[in-house]
Amino acid sequence: MSNLLGVVRRPGVARLGGGGLVSEIGDWMMFIALPLFVLQLTGSPLVTATVFALQLVPSVLVGPLAGVLVDRLDPWSLMAGVAAGQAVALLGLLAVDTDAQLWLLYLIVGVQAVLSTVIEPCRAVTAAALVPVEDLATVNQVMGVLSNSARLIGGPLGGLALGLTGIEGVLVAVVALYLLTAATFVIGTRSLRRPGGLHVDDHATASPAEGSSVSRLGKDWREGMRVVATTAVLRRVMAVAACTGIAQGAFIVLFVLFVVRDLHGSETDVGILRGVQAIGAVAGGLLLGVLIRRWSPARLASVALAAFGALSLVVWNAPALTTELGVYIALFIAAGVPGMAAMTGLLTLLQTHTDPGSRGRVLSTFFAVFSGVQAAGMLLAGLVGTGAGLTVALQVQACLYLLAAALSLRITTTPPATPAGQRAGRPVLADRVSSSQRQGALRGAGPLCEDAAASTRRARRKRGRT
Repeated sequence: MSNLLGVVRRPGVARLGGGGLVSEIGDWMMFIALPLFVLQLTGSPLVTATVFALQLVPSVLVGPLAGVLVDRLDPWSLMAGVAAGQAVALLGLLAVDTDAQLWLLYLIVGVQAVLSTVIEPCRAVTAAALVPVEDLATVNQVMGVLSNSARLIGGPLGGLALGLTGIEGVLVAVVALYLLTAATFVIGTRSLRRPGGLHVDDHATASPAEGSSVSRLGKDWREGMRVVATTAVLRRVMAVAACTGIAQGAFIVLFVLFVVRDLHGSETDVGILRGVQAIGAVAGGLLLGVLIRRWSPARLASVALAAFGALSLVVWNAPALTTELGVYIALFIAAGVPGMAAMTGLLTLLQTHTDPGSRGRVLSTFFAVFSGVQAAGMLLAGLVGTGAGLTVALQVQACLYLLAAALSLRITTTPPATPAGQRAGRPVLADRVSSSQRQGALRGAGPLCEDAAASTRRARRKRGRT
């Protein structure tokens, strides 16, 4: 716990976490309120489902390109601009009062999804730049706890605000939250400089030979893809993300069918079970520090995914023994712990094995892969009925987490000797080492290195004489 508090006290971490918490409370309020508003407006479950689909598409199509912006621009300014853009875009929903304006609602949902695609990897990149390499898992733990806290606060608040004030009251509250987030990040822009990575000035002075902004954007994107394709650890993490994403997407659909068919539950029961998982994630996140200090990120992810898969098998097969709702509330709370741990381990692996200058593109690719296969998992699960096919699909879904755990075991890493742009104990601005610094490092290494260097010089003089 002391290490956790020490990380929170580092410059910029509390500001980043606080801004993210406020922003994600607004996100969850809209996530709950907007589909309900669309259902009230149209009475169509199909139209309501398209709102969820629109939120996934930009992550797949725009995600990797958004990572280029994350790597090129100052992150605090970028996050402030995105939060302000989200606030302005939401105001357009005030004009939607009949199903004739659905096109405007779809447009605004698409814009919001694109902006969210930018801000999510940007926060992860900024968090990694604020702490030394040995504290990366801890800072991810902090951000994960705050993210799940936002889910616990924002979800019920969105439903309550919609019931009491209508969509107008929800919009006013969420716009205020986004503007507060933008102000928080603007202060961060003035008080902190980004450690490492690419700055706007670095690209603003690019020579004309580099081509237009569009061509440079494409070049940077291809470079990010090359980093992922040529780095074994990153490729394997993407494979784990793909397997986990399919399972998560299938869960969203299969879970509802399971509650209705096997537990004979209601819509309220579905909402309760979906919400309580965040309780376990918050509690587990606060206790995660013990494992972070003892286990590598790869081992943390593997054990967590295995535990998640095992718990899923228990949940799907427990109705043979009991359908008591309290039992499943306890199981879903417990499932939040490995879910939080798995994401912490995977994000830490990506951050520690990626140069700061390409972290945005790598993390955006990770989120794009996850979102894309998650959508595929939802579609596949949608083909399953409520008969014997559902029973088989539930077992397969749980086994996908076990497969992801097995794939995680293949992520054999050697500790990245100080990833470019970071030194043990503190973040630095760049990873450029001059020849004089190398000489200083040699001198600082002690008599052994000095003797070795002297022996090398004597050998060279002897070869010259012969």
